[in-house]
Amino acid sequence: FVPGRSTKTQLLQHYCDIFETLSEGTRIDTIFLDFAKAFDKVDHDILLQKVAKHKIKGKIGLWLQEFLNSRKYRVVANGEMSDVQDVLSGVPQGTVLAAVLFIIMISDVDENVKSSIVRLFADDTRISRKITSEEDKVLLQKISMLSMIGQTKIS
Repeated sequence: FVPGRSTKTQLLQHYCDIFETLSEGTRIDTIFLDFAKAFDKVDHDILLQKVAKHKIKGKIGLWLQEFLNSRKYRVVANGEMSDVQDVLSGVPQGTVLAAVLFIIMISDVDENVKSSIVRLFADDTRISRKITSEEDKVLLQKISMLSMIGQTKIS
């Protein structure tokens, strides 16, 4: 979502993180998270709480709530159209606002993994940690498990 940045930028930064850590004589572990169907899985209630946390309230906050919660869809299969259903999760794809809302949704991921290197690129997240203790060894595994329990599935 940042002009001039790409997956190459992410890989080069990862190489630098690894090189720097290894040159200190320390080991490093990394997990790569690709939020599967990230835009489709965003929980509206959690997102709106995070929007409010960013001090987006009042008329704009109400408009965002309506933007997310008043969406509907139908499906056509074998020539038959389904009844209208409410959209219960996700942000509308193809809009600039969808990207902004997704960034708000994942913007606090680093708060949960202090003392780790967190790099975000679109819906891809890389979390690296210097391994200096037994606790460090299991932390990334715990992060992976927590993400499976949460609303956003990881592929």
